[in-house]
Amino acid sequence: MGAHLGTQEEENEAGPPAETAQGGLPVEGAVPEPIAPTAIQSTRTSRALVRVLPALVVLAVILVFVFQNHKDVKVSFFTLSGTLPLSVALLGSAALGALLMLALGSVRILQLRRQVRRLSKGSDDNGA
Repeated sequence: MGAHLGTQEEENEAGPPAETAQGGLPVEGAVPEPIAPTAIQSTRTSRALVRVLPALVVLAVILVFVFQNHKDVKVSFFTLSGTLPLSVALLGSAALGALLMLALGSVRILQLRRQVRRLSKGSDDNGA
């Protein structure tokens, strides 16, 4: 029984074990294996970019359509009427549609905020 089991301190003083290619350890001077990349968490900015990109594509398609249709057309809106380039009329109608959607979305957000406020007040009364 001539085997000597050293303590951890003795092993640390002796230095690292001999590195051999067959022992599973990398050969001295070899490039270490790359560390697996960790997943990068999503941020508000990245999510906003993902939402803006489809809108930019739609805008590009609208602009191509508008600039290909530059002939003058007669436009009537309520009691107003006149002659405009088709591209201006299309851009104006797209802008009015965007403003309408913005107004409707804002009203819906206000409704949801009121509901959340009512629900949180109700839960505060029940919890006290």
